[in-house]
Amino acid sequence: MGLPEIVQVARNYSVMIRIQGPDPKGLKMRKHAFHHYFSGTTTLSSSGIILPTCFDLGSLVITVASIIEPFLASKHRDIINMSSQIDQVKPELIPGAQIDIMAEGNDTKSDSETHHWLPAELVALVDIPASSAALQSLMGASSGSLDHGWEVGWTLASYNDGHQPYFDSTQKEVSRSTVKSQLEPIEPSLTGKLTTRIAILKLSSRSFEDLPNLNTSPSNKRGDLLLAMGAPFGVLSPAHFCNSISVGYVSNCYPPTSSKASLLMADIRCLPGMEGSPVFGEQSEIVGMLTRPLRQRGSGAEVQLVIPWDAIITACTGFLSPNTTNLKHPSKHDNGSRLIHPNPAELAMSSICLITINDGVWASGVLLNNRGLILTNAHLLEPWRFKKTSANESNYKTMSNIFFAPSNETKDIKSMALTFQSKRNIRVRVDYLERWIWCDASVVYVSKGPLDIAVLKLEFVPDKLKPIVMDFTCPAPGSKVYVTGHGLFGPRCDFLPSSCVGVVAKVVKARKSSGQGDAPAMIETTAAVHPGGSGGAVLSSEGHMISLVTSNARHGGGTVIPYLNFSIPCAALEPVFNFSKDMNDISILEDLDRPNEHLSAVWALMPPVSPKPKSRGEDVKDPKGSRFAKFIADKQLLKQTSPTDKTGLGPSKVLPSKL
Repeated sequence: MGLPEIVQVARNYSVMIRIQGPDPKGLKMRKHAFHHYFSGTTTLSSSGIILPTCFDLGSLVITVASIIEPFLASKHRDIINMSSQIDQVKPELIPGAQIDIMAEGNDTKSDSETHHWLPAELVALVDIPASSAALQSLMGASSGSLDHGWEVGWTLASYNDGHQPYFDSTQKEVSRSTVKSQLEPIEPSLTGKLTTRIAILKLSSRSFEDLPNLNTSPSNKRGDLLLAMGAPFGVLSPAHFCNSISVGYVSNCYPPTSSKASLLMADIRCLPGMEGSPVFGEQSEIVGMLTRPLRQRGSGAEVQLVIPWDAIITACTGFLSPNTTNLKHPSKHDNGSRLIHPNPAELAMSSICLITINDGVWASGVLLNNRGLILTNAHLLEPWRFKKTSANESNYKTMSNIFFAPSNETKDIKSMALTFQSKRNIRVRVDYLERWIWCDASVVYVSKGPLDIAVLKLEFVPDKLKPIVMDFTCPAPGSKVYVTGHGLFGPRCDFLPSSCVGVVAKVVKARKSSGQGDAPAMIETTAAVHPGGSGGAVLSSEGHMISLVTSNARHGGGTVIPYLNFSIPCAALEPVFNFSKDMNDISILEDLDRPNEHLSAVWALMPPVSPKPKSRGEDVKDPKGSRFAKFIADKQLLKQTSPTDKTGLGPSKVLPSKL
């Protein structure tokens, strides 16, 4: 099914929700990346999902609870946060608060471009226990220092740093000191609940009685298509932003080995106001509801979270009608004719390894053969060569976090190198989808050339390893690719590799070291590479590896290039794969150690090295002064003195000039 068909289905269920109420001190807009404040009144907005009519109750809408909770009466807010059975508590809003819902083409008979708001009533706030537990487990396992811990919310929100003032519509600044003094810290144990909690609203209008039945998918896998429809920045201009779409893919699932996920990580770009959006799959089946993203302090990484539909239905059984809960599963065939095959990310999942050094940093690796040979990045083993130093963090760190460490956290390079080499303990986790095995590893090879590559060998080789399948052909620009590795979520999280999808932006070629022709030297892709993903694989649509992920591309001046990610083509790594066949002749790798100014220029993001262009008709550059001497001789400007020279000195000799 194509995207236009999915959009038409999603349009039936997507609505925009706004809530407004008195807010004299401008405190209710905190923690929201976008809001409207005017004359003591704050308006917040989000997206929502309209559900089929439930008997005589009218139409129900579900959305995130985060925009409702600021307007709850204080006594109900305390009860709800402390109670484990919040569905038994009837929530009440503060006096003057009002909820309205807008859907494109609702029960109006006027022009389709006219949008009307319908009043709604808050029925209940409901926790999603499975999703809440999954998020709490994820954040607890991956927590590190305060500088690189996890928090929930949009990156655009500036309520924590105090650098951006709050303004009302008359450009009158709200007192920042008042806002900061009223910020109430949220206990870590409540973060999972508050992020996954949903609100159930009721419309008195029965204008949504004819909604088609919802289909749901029995499971979701990495690389599956996702389409979210919502209203980003809806408060600004609903007519412009209502029913905007974002398309992406499932990046990871949690728990990793369960047939039904409690939480989905989405490789999808969404904006504030999209929380609460319905998320649909490739067969127009509903996958779940978008909530606020998870973001990592320090790295700037942001991961969209999706609450699976099965988890929502299970938690809301007492509120939703049988017609809503009795959802159909779509056929495993596309329109009854085409069998849906596993996506490329799933095919190569068992070939991606998790590598740790001294239980302090982690990165990714690629399994090359069934004898335990692993390809990864050299900067994992020798970070000082690539201007990477250890950040001042505790416990696990990603090599990408080390790469982006602030200069004031830099340690002495030589001291770090000696300490790192003398106490290096390398462990590798080999995945089997249903289980994994940790093994010690040793260093076989670290490239001293321009490519950021290293080879490891498992000390103990498990049975039934699944090596990666390589593709040495040059991919065409625009080709779809899957970047697969252990980005963001490290050893403690018990995660399988994540997958992010993009396209080949450009293939950069460089002169071969032999000087005979050009060869692929770098592949630029638009797929996201998160911290910890270095050493992972870039996969083709067939699930074959076309390049190795690395973060070792920066301009000669040290500038990191955002939004484009760089990888080493398999064509440039052919000596490594040749060595992996029998692992006897390590001299095969010597070609990778030889200096190559053309390849170095590519990875320094510098102009290609080329000789000075010759002038027309000039074959060989003459030595300094030779062209001038030739000009003098041709014009015969200096002649020998005749034998009858009156000076009596005899035949003269022309002495060379000092040019």
